[in-house]
Amino acid sequence: MTTSADHDRFEELDAGRVLGDLEPEELAEWERLSRAMGARPDHGLDLAAAAVSFTFASQDEEALPETLAERIRAAIPADPNGVEKPGNVIRPTAWQRLGGGQAGWAVAAVLAILLVATFLTRSPDAAPDSLAEAREELLRSDPGALAREFKGVGDYEGMSGDVVWSDDRQEGYMKLTLPANDPSSRQYQLWIVDPERDEAPVDGGVFDIESGDDSAIVRIDAKLAVDDPKAFVITLEQPGGVVKSKQEVVVALASL
Repeated sequence: MTTSADHDRFEELDAGRVLGDLEPEELAEWERLSRAMGARPDHGLDLAAAAVSFTFASQDEEALPETLAERIRAAIPADPNGVEKPGNVIRPTAWQRLGGGQAGWAVAAVLAILLVATFLTRSPDAAPDSLAEAREELLRSDPGALAREFKGVGDYEGMSGDVVWSDDRQEGYMKLTLPANDPSSRQYQLWIVDPERDEAPVDGGVFDIESGDDSAIVRIDAKLAVDDPKAFVITLEQPGGVVKSKQEVVVALASL
């Protein structure tokens, strides 16, 4: 027969097991209580610990910022009776002060903080956070990426901008200074001219320019593969764009 104290002790030991912080005699006690109660370890905590371990292992080793380290230490209850030992981070006696099922939640909280730390300390080579960074990364990493300036047509002669495109990565961006459009009335649409592929230009995606956006960056959304583009054309179309443009309103052109 097990008591409430046995259950509390088991949860304390289980928290220490997840952290890899049990002495041999404590592990034996955990196994004995586990058998006596027919209990199973909290695999949710195991998975959380594994996720943190995997995330850190996939990155280059970096020093944890001191401010973040302080937050992690603050999340661990102090134990005036605990004895610090080499290699120990958290002793089971520290969890005893929490009592009952709170031990598991405390472990999960610390693991969550560690997981957040991986994003706060990620390397500069991580994925770009914005279209501007993605555009610069494309130019920096692909020597074959082309960059051409747009020239405004007709009423849009005052516009400015450029297009960056990579055949190898099938990725591109436009940096544009254009009048804002009303999406419910008209939308801008990009067309990519690739005569080697087809006589008809490839749809490069529909986009909007918001009011006050002096220098918008738009990701090109080519609907088909483009291997040898000769020109990029922006038109003004009905909401949602069209399958084939009549080119009634040509806004800008960038040619090679």
